[in-house]
This record gives sequence, C-alpha cells and structure tokens, in this order.
Amino acid sequence: MGPRLSIAWSCAAIACALPLAAAADDLTLPPAAVTRPRADAAGKPDAALSGEEIYQRVLDNTFDSFVQVSSLFSGDRRGTEQWSRFKMWFQNLQKDGEDVEAGTVTSKSLVRYTEPFDIRHSGYLILSRSEAVDDQFVYMPSQRRVKRVNLRGEAVFGSDFSFEDILPRDIEDADYVRLPDANALGRDCFVIEAAPNERARSEYSRMLVYVDKERSVPLLTRYWDDRGVEVKELRADPEAVERIDDVWIATRMTMRNLKFESYTRLEVSSIQANASVSPSTFEVRRLESHGR
Repeated sequence: MGPRLSIAWSCAAIACALPLAAAADDLTLPPAAVTRPRADAAGKPDAALSGEEIYQRVLDNTFDSFVQVSSLFSGDRRGTEQWSRFKMWFQNLQKDGEDVEAGTVTSKSLVRYTEPFDIRHSGYLILSRSEAVDDQFVYMPSQRRVKRVNLRGEAVFGSDFSFEDILPRDIEDADYVRLPDANALGRDCFVIEAAPNERARSEYSRMLVYVDKERSVPLLTRYWDDRGVEVKELRADPEAVERIDDVWIATRMTMRNLKFESYTRLEVSSIQANASVSPSTFEVRRLESHGR
C-alpha cells in the first residue's frame, strides 16, 4: 500500500485545499491520455515521470504528524458570509515501503471546532484503514453523542469543502495519467489527471491537479462530477507556500463551487510539524470531552 494522503494535502497543500493569482480561463484543458505506466521514480528526470510518480511526490511532501490551527471564511453571490476556526491533530502510522495488512489503521485525524459559539466543540474523527472502510465519527454538542457516519460527499460544516476533499486518500484510490506540463498561477507545473476508481466511492469522476514542479505542492485542482460537469476549483496562493521542516505547504487556499458561485477560503494560522501526539488523542471519547 502507498502512503496516505492527509488533510494537510487537501487543506494545507492543495491542497487538503485563496486570493487568486489567475483566472481559470487562463488554463487550457490538455487532451486526455490513455495509459499510465508504473515505475520507480528514483533518479528519473522530470520528463520521464509518470502521473503516479508525480502524485507520489505530493504524498511524500507531508509531515509524519502535526497539530494545526486554521480558519475557514465562506461567502456566496448573495453576500452571505460565515467564519469558523478549528484545531486539527494528524498522525501517519504507515512507514515508507511498509507492507500493510488489510484493515490496518494507517492514519488518524481529529478535528475540533473552537469558534463560533454555535459549533464550538463540534468535531470529527477519521481512522483511515488500508483496503477497508474507514472509521468516521462526528460529534455535535447539540446532540451530545458521537455518531458513526459516512462523510464522503457531505459538506464540512456549511463550507464549500466536502469531507471527501479533506479525508485521507490512498494513492490506490485513483488512476493517474500525466498530461502536458503547464503554467498555473505563475509557476511551472506538472499536470496529472486523477480518475477515482470504484474503491474510492468518490463524488467526482475525475480531477486535474497542477503540481508545482519545484515544491511538489498542488497549486490548482479542478473537479468534475459523474455527469462530466466541472463543479469545483481549488487554488492555493503561491505566495503563501511555506517551507517547514523540509516540507512545503500552502497556508492559504480557496475552494470555489462553480455551480452555486460560492467560495471557502482556508487559512492556516499555526502548525506544529512532526509534533508528538499521544495515542489517546484519537480515542472516540475525546470527541465528547470538549478538551483542546
């Protein structure tokens, strides 16, 4: 099994997920490719990398663990705005090159909302498993109980991110095809098309990911639904990509819902890279504890 893709990719590197540096119309859609070679990327020049090898670079550009504080700012065409802040704990339990038995927990993520008051202490816990259904739990203070749920396709507390956008994702969840390189948001990028397979149970039929060649950070991700309609676009701010402990992360990004003309901007205000996280942090009972 390949390493897990954490929320840091979707909401702090992609991606994981923006004051915009360019418009989507500035980017032309490359023609679809048909085959995907699988090979070791070690020592290969950039021109010889496959789509999967490029995506693996994105996965490798992550922390083993982190504690992160972020804010979400959402708005729509009617001028409605809302704001929230959350704290997240993440731990990767899978080592590079390690064979993992089916059903083994490979990563853990805990998110707890701290503001505003009406969703304070709400949160969710995700235990990602290899070749098995992930354990996903949500706690809402108004209901005073933890519920086991299936989060994929659900919106994250009224934002334009769905839980699929931030849930850990296996590299085996999709097929990756390299397309012609392109310039995105002023940076030279690899372009890969990711087509989720049946195992992923994805709400998307395909995604185009524009990966910064120098920093292995997805700067732009475009999403299509199962009818072939482009429905979302996630842009990272290239000026807000920071290097922390030899890992590049985007600390500011915006998800736009093209259908509803709404947006959610995510801003990372602090991050403790490779933090020491106690195993008890990810116990289900912690969701009800109201602790920080």
